[in-house]
Amino acid sequence: MKNENFDFYDKTSLKSYNLDTSMRYQLNMLDRLDVFTRKHCENVASLTCRICKYLHCSKGFTEYCTICAYLHDIGKQFIPAKILQKPGKLTDEEYEIMKTHTTIGYQMCMDDLKLRPYAAGPIYHHEALDGSRISKRINKEGYSL
Repeated sequence: MKNENFDFYDKTSLKSYNLDTSMRYQLNMLDRLDVFTRKHCENVASLTCRICKYLHCSKGFTEYCTICAYLHDIGKQFIPAKILQKPGKLTDEEYEIMKTHTTIGYQMCMDDLKLRPYAAGPIYHHEALDGSRISKRINKEGYSL
């Protein structure tokens, strides 16, 4: 990697239109509810794909990680729009509701045989390496998800 020329901002990545029909359907449902979250999922997937390529991960692993990234916030489609799109800080009650998007997304993936392999994306994306919930630290600092 020392002499390798790597363009981190290269636009090549697994695009959402290359995804399975079930995955595209879920992303389109999310898009109808909240365009910001859909764009966020696409950005996270693009960055994930580039990081995997930079690390020389196998094509299969790169695709797996990228799809998990696309689906990581899929549970937000069941969060009420007034909470999901709230411009200010969430109340404690709203924050507790928002945190459920990880387990909702996980259950959605587990219920769909085509999405099941990617259930790690929704369930682990707010976990720290030590297994603690990142969201606990974020909330104490006053940031929203």
